Amino acid sequence: MHPHYPHIFEPITIHGVTFKNRIFTAPTTGHILQTNNASSYPETPYIANYLEKAKGGAACVNCGGQKVAFTGTAAVKSRLDIGEPSGWRNFIHMTRAMHAYDAKCSYELIHFGSEGEYVGDAAKGIIYGCSDFVRNDGLRFREMPYEEMDKLAGRYAELAEYIKICGFDTLLLHGGHGTLLQEFVSPRGNHRRDEFGGSLANRAKFPIMVLDRIRQKVGRDLLIEYRISGSECVPDGFQLDECIEYVKMIQDKIDIIHVSAGVVREPRLRAITHPTSFLPEACNAYLAKAVKACPDIHIPVLTVGAFQQPDAIERVLANGEADIVAMARGTIADPCTVQKMEEGRPDDIVPCIKCFRCLDEFKDTHHYNCSVNPTAGRETQLSWLFPQTHSPKKVAVIGGGPGGMETALLAADLGHQVTLFEASGQLGGQLNDADVMRFKYDLRLFKDYLIRQVGSRSGITLRLNTKAEPEKLSGMGFDAVVCAIGAEPLIPPIPGVEHAVTIGGSFLNPDQAGTRVVIIGGGQAGCEAAVHYGMMGREVLLLEQKPQLAPDAMRTYREELLGQVGDHARAVTGVKVEAIGENAVTYVDAEGVSRTEAADTVLLATGMKPRAGLAEQFRSCARYFRKLGDCVSVGNVSTAVHDAYDVAMTL
Repeated sequence: MHPHYPHIFEPITIHGVTFKNRIFTAPTTGHILQTNNASSYPETPYIANYLEKAKGGAACVNCGGQKVAFTGTAAVKSRLDIGEPSGWRNFIHMTRAMHAYDAKCSYELIHFGSEGEYVGDAAKGIIYGCSDFVRNDGLRFREMPYEEMDKLAGRYAELAEYIKICGFDTLLLHGGHGTLLQEFVSPRGNHRRDEFGGSLANRAKFPIMVLDRIRQKVGRDLLIEYRISGSECVPDGFQLDECIEYVKMIQDKIDIIHVSAGVVREPRLRAITHPTSFLPEACNAYLAKAVKACPDIHIPVLTVGAFQQPDAIERVLANGEADIVAMARGTIADPCTVQKMEEGRPDDIVPCIKCFRCLDEFKDTHHYNCSVNPTAGRETQLSWLFPQTHSPKKVAVIGGGPGGMETALLAADLGHQVTLFEASGQLGGQLNDADVMRFKYDLRLFKDYLIRQVGSRSGITLRLNTKAEPEKLSGMGFDAVVCAIGAEPLIPPIPGVEHAVTIGGSFLNPDQAGTRVVIIGGGQAGCEAAVHYGMMGREVLLLEQKPQLAPDAMRTYREELLGQVGDHARAVTGVKVEAIGENAVTYVDAEGVSRTEAADTVLLATGMKPRAGLAEQFRSCARYFRKLGDCVSVGNVSTAVHDAYDVAMTL
């Protein structure tokens, strides 16, 4: 029995397959590492990324996201196709690699239905869905006839056989989040008048057809995991009571039920499926708990949604709320999460900050990125990109924000002797703002993690309340100087701007904000400040010059953030602020009308500017000099951490 987490590390055997612990990795779809210009089989970067999770201790690694039908493949979707035998050797390489680390391997099949992306010729032809349906973007779906359902069930079964041949231990059928199988069982998506519509028993017929066809092909030699939204979280949608009844119908045909939540195509529901920091950890576990509590359900129940910290996972398992816990972003942020739990090192787990770069950034750049894990997606590059040995150096790091702390930690781990200079009395930099905003708890956990790690490294000498000066630094014998002094607020030339304070300054004394708060600047930082002060009960007006709010935020987080702004503040876009008075702000709106709003407090969220000139003064202090983070170009946690990794690895 594990001394700290006995329920996490209790093995579970399901139809002859033993999983060494109760933590699975949830599917992260193949487009993170393979897009339409890639092969139909897993290439080396794809395998290497998933293998890190197996090395990190997960009991089962889910390799997710093959579309069952390729109609309408978009540029950001994976072309993985296990149905092409020419690629089987690569799939077999992958499953064998997972098994080498005593991890089971799972493969996800998904038909997006009306949730999918359809482009080019596919969008011009007939697109079948569960029911006749016109999507918000005007795309028309036709009710799938029986002949198409029959062909599709056969396709599922064929792919299941290939999954078995390639050595996977389990098949995950995605039947939730508004995808095709969920559309059939949901009254929200199923408006059919034939034998496949109406009652739940009728709505379940097509998914059951798929399951039966798969079992006919593979028998019981391949475990089947089935993901479902325990609730679609909308009044007219699939609800928990029907979920329980549906699981009772299919439980003898599957082996594990994944109970998730939400519908991904709806903005604020998407943020339930993929929980943001506006929701607590384990926020969807109540659904799995209800399924597990049904005395007529006898198969293992898996819960998913914002899990990473071991105490929450152990609690859910110990209370009998679920049999298995899955995490996706947590094992991207730190693939060794499970190993660190097993070794009794929970404080060393790198917290996920729920920024959604792993999920959303590829839509714009086709680049897979994690803000707090600078090696994610480039596992195969590290051996040739960075030197494998390092000559010990005496290194000065200036600035105790995330970039400076990350640099100091990595440099110390490489054997360098590091002195970290911070002008203030505390580490954290701009991350300290997270101490004030209750919905930034993930960022606060990450900040506390960095501070804790700095304090534990014998190779780091910390100098708080010490302003580094070039003249003094030059005579201290450093081999390398790394400057991470960040940025400073950009103050706009608005008449009366002296009556305003920056949002960062306001967080130092948040209770001093008056009843009526006007925030100038509607980027992510300004929107978060608006939500924060709105939650405090202030009357908040948010003014933004551009037509959109928070364009710098990732899609999923942005959708929920804008919803929160709507809940807690009034926002006006397309404005030009003309003047700030002691108790008012005057602006011209998008129609050219001048307006004056009363304001007890005016806050500036108008951007930052790099301390580039000050940083350059340290260039002559050592033979080796580097700048990183906001003092080079204003960015975010991701740019600071990634810059820090690259700088430290090249010292």
